[in-house]
Amino acid sequence: MIQPAEHPRKDSNTKSVSKTLAILATFNESVPVQRTSDIAVKLQMNISTVSRHLNTMLDWGFLERDEATGFYSPGLGIVALAGVTLQNNDIFRHAFPELQRLSHQYNIHSHMSVPHMTDIVHLISNCCKSTVDLLIPMGHRHPMHCSAMGRALLAYMPEAQAQDILQRSELQKYTAATKVDLREIKQELVITRQRGYCTIFNELNEGKGSLSAPVFDRNRAPVAAISVSTSVHSLSQPERERELARAVMMAASKISGKLGYFPK
Repeated sequence: MIQPAEHPRKDSNTKSVSKTLAILATFNESVPVQRTSDIAVKLQMNISTVSRHLNTMLDWGFLERDEATGFYSPGLGIVALAGVTLQNNDIFRHAFPELQRLSHQYNIHSHMSVPHMTDIVHLISNCCKSTVDLLIPMGHRHPMHCSAMGRALLAYMPEAQAQDILQRSELQKYTAATKVDLREIKQELVITRQRGYCTIFNELNEGKGSLSAPVFDRNRAPVAAISVSTSVHSLSQPERERELARAVMMAASKISGKLGYFPK
């Protein structure tokens, strides 16, 4: 028999979880620390409600608090969960050794990202001695529209899906060279499909270039992308571009094969 009295409790629990997750989601690279009042204003929530949820997350280790300033920041509990996620992520496990080889063999910085909404999220960033300045932290986001890995993914998505992502993107300019015109971006996607890899120059950072290729799963869907980053001067050399394109596409092919992909 249904117990009607339980429904309010279940609804309350659901709302409580939603508020907790909403509070966690207010932390990001731009806002790594916050006060209780900051979060309350941002989410338009009662400050006592926010405080209660913050204390719960403190108890579980998902947040930390600086007693001197009152600022909260993500805690080690989240790092531990991230570790569990990566240990069970097939793309991460297969990509990591391939990117290590790329970095050491070609003395270059290598990356792996996965798509998330209109962005890519970095899961791997390998550097060598000459590319320490290109190190990107795990979890860092870049927009799809102007990143090599983002465009490599967009180029191989179903056209309707890629179109939807681009239409929902802010299309922000990060440098004078950032492409924000949809016609230009779509033309870049056509070129990427023709070559099998994507290059960008100066679009995210002045003086930096990247070359990327997609990674496919057993259903032939682009589920990740790998890339190498270096100076525009180096990557713009035709011989160097051809060398890195072959290496990156080969590494992407190996990762895809381990995920069950095989070409038609």
